[in-house]
Amino acid sequence: MGKCLFLHLAPGVANLAATALGLATLWNPSLPPELIFGVFTNVFVLIPVQLGYLYYLAKKRGSRGWSLAGVIAYRQSISWLRYLLWVPVILVPTALIFAVMEPITHWLETAFAGVSIFAKYQMAGGSEVAAVVLLAHIALTGILVPITEELYFRGYLLPRMPSRFGRLKPAAHSLLFSIYHFDTPWMIPIRTLGILPLIYTTIHKQSVRPGIVAHCLVNLANFSDAISRRIGSQ
Repeated sequence: MGKCLFLHLAPGVANLAATALGLATLWNPSLPPELIFGVFTNVFVLIPVQLGYLYYLAKKRGSRGWSLAGVIAYRQSISWLRYLLWVPVILVPTALIFAVMEPITHWLETAFAGVSIFAKYQMAGGSEVAAVVLLAHIALTGILVPITEELYFRGYLLPRMPSRFGRLKPAAHSLLFSIYHFDTPWMIPIRTLGILPLIYTTIHKQSVRPGIVAHCLVNLANFSDAISRRIGSQ
């Protein structure tokens, strides 16, 4: 149980610590704060910590090259046509959950506004690197981070949840994954419920592949407002 909790939460603790340290020491008002928590911490902390641990385990098992065989449990292949079925099976109920719980999330975000480490960090003016940072942020948080998280959380940790959780394994895993996002505690309830369709689909299909696609699409959709504002300001 202790190892389960540590492996779920340690990457989030490391990422939060690196974000706070980076903002406190490297950030200045002429640069977008996303340069720290959207680029630097993902490149140097979040992705290396999770993938690094998986490849460390793979090398201990004697795996060669980039193979994670024996480490990632849910590795079943899926035909391209099946993605057209299972990705919507994840996205539709997830979208409904997010829509229904949006008022609660907004209220919690307001309540937690005083403890957000990002609240006081705003770019004072325009920046020549802002567009580049946004594109890097989209590539990392929209694509590479979801792939990494699905391999680490659903491919490795989910099938190894302690048996004492019993039938609550999916819910416990979902809650721990939500808490792991320490920088957005107001989203714990909505994430815990919203990620369940992805978790159950992963278990049912014994594959992380549909979840990877769905997770990427959800994260990329979150950038639509930022892209619209960027285009509108030009």
